[in-house]
Amino acid sequence: MSSRKPFTVHIGEIGLTAVVKDLLTNYDYQIFKPVVDEKGCDLIIEKKPKEFVRVQVKTITEMKTFTSIEVRLHKYAKQNKVDVIAVYYMEKDIVAYVPYNDEASISLALKPSKNNQQKYRRYFYQYMEFPYE
Repeated sequence: MSSRKPFTVHIGEIGLTAVVKDLLTNYDYQIFKPVVDEKGCDLIIEKKPKEFVRVQVKTITEMKTFTSIEVRLHKYAKQNKVDVIAVYYMEKDIVAYVPYNDEASISLALKPSKNNQQKYRRYFYQYMEFPYE
C-alpha cells in the first residue's frame, strides 16, 4: 500500500464525494453537479420543486490549531454565488453545513479551548444538519 500524499485535486474530489454521500444517505434531495466548476458552486441541491441551494464544498485534512479547523473561502463564495459551505473533515469523516454569511474564512471548533472560551466560538458539530429544512 502506497503512503503517497494525495494531490489537492484528489482531496477535493474525496470531500465532494463524501458530501454527496452524506446528502444522499440522510436527505431526500435531488443533487446536481455543474459540468464546469469555475464559479465556486460545487453542488446544487433541489430541496423541494423549484427550491435550490448552492453549495461550495471545502475539504480539510488537518486542524489549524489544537482545537479547531479553518476554511478559507473562494472569491466566488464572497460574491454571493453560494448559500452553504459544506466542510468535510477527512480525519474524522464528518461533514458540517455552514450557511454562508459573506465571511472570508470560517473557523469551526472540534474541541473546547484550553481556557473554555465560549463567546464567538462556533462548533463543527452544531452544523451537521443541512440548513434550510
